[in-house]
Amino acid sequence: MRILSYPWWRALAGAALFSCLTALAHASDKPALWLAQNYPGGLDLQQYWVSEKYDGVRGYWDGRALWTRQGIAIAAPLWYTAGWPSTPMEGELWAGRGQFARAQSTTRKALPLDADWKALRFMVFDAPAAPGSFTERLPAITQFVAAVQQPWVQATPQWIETDETRLMAHMERIVRDGGEGLMLHKGSAVYRSGRSDDVLKLKPYEDAEAQVVGYAPGRGKYLGMTGALLVRTAEGIAFKLGSGLSDAQRHHPPAIGSWVTYRYRGLHDSGKPRFATFWRVREEGMPPAAASHKRPAP
Repeated sequence: MRILSYPWWRALAGAALFSCLTALAHASDKPALWLAQNYPGGLDLQQYWVSEKYDGVRGYWDGRALWTRQGIAIAAPLWYTAGWPSTPMEGELWAGRGQFARAQSTTRKALPLDADWKALRFMVFDAPAAPGSFTERLPAITQFVAAVQQPWVQATPQWIETDETRLMAHMERIVRDGGEGLMLHKGSAVYRSGRSDDVLKLKPYEDAEAQVVGYAPGRGKYLGMTGALLVRTAEGIAFKLGSGLSDAQRHHPPAIGSWVTYRYRGLHDSGKPRFATFWRVREEGMPPAAASHKRPAP
């Protein structure tokens, strides 16, 4: 399929429209999406559909436009969503395993670039407006993908895994190949907004957000650079975050007041994360869960 190339004046008009949509998005409520809990283990896996957890940008198609989970308009090129039906769909705008930064950069631009968007797939994983259980909604996803007939729009593969050992092995294989983990959707569950144990995420680590409140100086080979970020969670837990920073980030660390995402493996009795590792800057700013705990940086 040939991708249309639009002249500059149409691109500028699209950027202006995007600015208007973004302003409206910030003034309106964010999409009421289904959010996942961590996988607890020991479940009857025959009740769940399993899929890969894509490390991309979650996209909500409301039948007219694409939105992020935070309710910010995504400026997709006109050809990308051309012919999409009025049926709401949820999916991941995904550039491939280990390519989160690329997907995030592409979807944040007010002036979309065709070359960037050609690398993004819209991996559809739910049909919020379709009636019935998740199992009953799966045909709606197939119909959506079949209707648009675009190679960048794909249905997320779903399967049933009955053995937890095999489930864990599958997760480890995906992570080893650069993926993030697995998602489990309870087949009998109807769609509902908010966090629910009917949707589960399975990863070899946990992740959370913290705000940068200062810097610790580097030593040894990091002398003259940032040795660690001084961060604080929304709940007030303060700790250092040094592991995972690149040399470039040590020279130019995330700004004080910005939010970062870190990975960890459980918590100490003090509430501090164990083996915390810097993952990435949270470009969306303060996470929604932190708003009720908001406190100023020192």
